[in-house]
Formats: sequence, C-alpha cells, structure tokens
Amino acid sequence: MKNLICSLGLILLSNIGISQKVTSIDTIRFSADSSYSRIVVRYKKDFLLFGTSKTGVIAVNETEKSSKVIIPPTKGGEFRDISIDKDTLYAIVSGDIGMVYKGTMESIHPIFTENGIFLDDISIFKSHLIILGDPVNGKFFLQNKQPESITFTELDQKVENEPNEGCYAASGTCAQYLNPDTYFFVSGGDTSARFHYLDLWSKSTLTTKLPMKKGEGCGPFSLFFWNPMNGAIVGGDYRKSSEAIQNACFTTDGGRNWTVSETLPNGYRSCVTGNKKILFCCGTTGIDYSVDGGKNWKFLIKGNFCALLLEKKTLYATTNKGYCLKMKIK
Repeated sequence: MKNLICSLGLILLSNIGISQKVTSIDTIRFSADSSYSRIVVRYKKDFLLFGTSKTGVIAVNETEKSSKVIIPPTKGGEFRDISIDKDTLYAIVSGDIGMVYKGTMESIHPIFTENGIFLDDISIFKSHLIILGDPVNGKFFLQNKQPESITFTELDQKVENEPNEGCYAASGTCAQYLNPDTYFFVSGGDTSARFHYLDLWSKSTLTTKLPMKKGEGCGPFSLFFWNPMNGAIVGGDYRKSSEAIQNACFTTDGGRNWTVSETLPNGYRSCVTGNKKILFCCGTTGIDYSVDGGKNWKFLIKGNFCALLLEKKTLYATTNKGYCLKMKIK
C-alpha cells in the first residue's frame, strides 16, 4: 500500500530488553547509510540478500564479512521483496513504477516494468512466479509467469477490492505460495480486513473476513502457513505502534475461519514467519514468539524491526541504519 511509511529508530543493544530465549546476538551491517530493509533472504550458502530503501539490493557474505550492491537503487521506488529459485533471484520494486528483476549476483536485468503498478509481493514455487499489486480497475493486480514463459500474464482468478483496500508491502510477506495449487494473500483498508485463498488448480477463490482492526493504515500485514490447514496473520495499526488490539489471529481449517489470538503481540507487527514448532513476528516495538500456532504470543526482544528470516536456531531481524541482528534462539 503506497501510503505505508515505516519509521525506524537505531537499536542500541545495551538498551534492549531480551527474553531468556535469546542466547546471543551479533550485528550484521549491510549498508553504511540509513537504509532499512523490508526483506532478508538466504542466497546459496554464504550470502544474505537485503532489499533496501536507499541502496538497492545488497548481498552480504557472512563468512567473509563483506558486502556489495548487486542491484543499484532506482528512482521508481524501493526494493520490497526478493524470492529465490535455486541460483536465480527475483526482486521487486514498489513505488510509482512496478518492476521485477531477475538474475544472479553476476548478472541481473528487469523482466517486468509497468508504470502506475504498486507491487506488494513476489512469491515463487518451483520456478512458477506470482506477483501481487494494489488494485487496478476494481481488482487486485495478480499476474504469474510459468517456468517456460518469458512474460507475465493475468491469473484466471479475479479478486475484487473493497473501497480504499490494498495490500501492505511492509515486509514482503502479505502473500504466500504454499504449494503448486495454493496461493494466499491478505488485504485491508477503511472498512475491510480480508484473507484470500486462490486454488490454482480448480481456479476457485475463497475470501473470508478477518477479526482484525480496520481503517486507514490498519489490518493484516503479514501471513504465514506451515501447512495447508494451519496459519497465522499479524498486523494492527502502524500509526499506533504500541497498540495491541486485534493485531493477530490464527486458523486451523485452511483459512475458512479465523480466531483472534488469546494473548496478542506487543503492538503493531509487520512480519510473521516460523515453522510448525515456533512462530516469530516483528514490528516497531519488538519481536514476539508463539509455540502454539499463534494462539498465544510471548515477548522475545524489544526494538524496532521490519523483516525476519528464521534458519534452524538462528533468527535474523532487520532494522534501519543498515543493521540486521543475528540472534541465536534457545
């Protein structure tokens, strides 16, 4: 959604409150300027990729402790999401111009460019891409690219938007391509908070209302399913970062019904990720975790975060000023 602004403060490690779940914290600096990163992904074995607000897409070699810009910044917007398919990376630009880049660290070029399209997410499953954007002419912008194709085409499903409704490109996690037939995304706005399930095989669509706060800048920001039946959604009101009202819910029936979390995260949350055993969510007041599928959330660490990456017992969390925290989790 175009009017979303994430204003982050520099985290001072000496002032962070930490739960006993965190055993150690390292700091990774991915940029020397005040760029924040709304996405962090693993590329091959040694590299982390950051899509930044000012510096483009940056690759950090954790082993050599070096970094380089692999896609320079553009005037059309920010890099909001990155997807990886084996050795190939795809990155989207969100702004006045919607763009998709494809390539490797050695050679990258745009494969999609369209004025007036605000892209929110790019998801991939076995070389099949789906890009999601804010509504155009009464319906959400949904296009896909088959592995053998060189161009994007509209999805068969058409999902109409409600008044002043859109998606939030806060962390590249407002959509998920779960398996060959299943694609999810969430949207919100003045009078809506909704979950959309697209069955790519039957070409059917299920849309359900979410028990989350509605209004400008409110609603669902991020979702994560660890199997087709169980998932969690987080969000809230980004203008009221410490408000914990209807900012998380969960499902156990594939999204047909959603239940508000009994114990809510500690404020607005822009990203959720995890696995079948544990979930993490982050926002401008910190990180929370859940060990019961999003039913109850507990405090992990205080701070100001945009995006998360979970790998085994290591959690990466991006903030501004070019920093990412690397936390070892008990």
